[in-house]
Amino acid sequence: MKKINSIIHIAILVFALSGCEKVIDLDLNTTTPVIVIDGQVTNSSTIGSIVKLSYTNKVKSDNSIVPLPGATVTIQEDNGTIYSLPEEANGIYRNESLVGITGKTYHLKVVTNGVTLTSSSKMPAMVNFDSLVVEDFPIFGKTVKVVTPFYNDPKGFGNNYNLFMFKNGRLIKDAFAYDDLFIDGKTVTFPLINSREEDELKKGDFIEVVMNCIDYDNYKYWFSFSQSSTGSPQAVPDNPISNIKGKAIGIFGANTYQKRSVVIP
Repeated sequence: MKKINSIIHIAILVFALSGCEKVIDLDLNTTTPVIVIDGQVTNSSTIGSIVKLSYTNKVKSDNSIVPLPGATVTIQEDNGTIYSLPEEANGIYRNESLVGITGKTYHLKVVTNGVTLTSSSKMPAMVNFDSLVVEDFPIFGKTVKVVTPFYNDPKGFGNNYNLFMFKNGRLIKDAFAYDDLFIDGKTVTFPLINSREEDELKKGDFIEVVMNCIDYDNYKYWFSFSQSSTGSPQAVPDNPISNIKGKAIGIFGANTYQKRSVVIP
């Protein structure tokens, strides 16, 4: 019964957002590439802060990443301290010493080829990722293995989450994104169900789930990403909702980071 209620909650959420959300009409078959930003400040000392820059690829392509090298990337804290993010790989910029703090706002600035792009995000409070369990789940006339994260949403609206699932080190789902409109103050137990048959979980698979607490702008982006029809973990969503200012799309967030893992029995 708990699983059925979870599915109903998700269905209601999809309906509510689809009726009121403004999206960007992006023609991914255009001959002019668009800059894509995927950036985050985390509270993890092992990850720090990372910004990935690339260009859009055509829908009919193989969805491979087209990196954007040679940019100048900085992130400024509330107190005015500016951190540089050196390019550690092609189109990937990182500063491991910039570790985010709950309640602080971080301001991204990217300068590339005479174009300046900016964004800001405030790091929310961290909600503890309590556990990750394996369960049997009936779907399409058969029973499959799924993983279910458990966490307790605190009382008071405004908590937002995204989760990423990895199977044997490979990302197998774009994102699972939730707000707390229907789960406020409750124990959350949504099973993470992937839609691709080749990603079905098998005995011995090593599953990792990353849970981020995110601000509302990030939630809107990742919800639109999760509803994308592209079907590729690395593809740009069909109608992205971006918090980037300037001629670019994508997302920048100050997110809390937690990871749990389990082996499929």
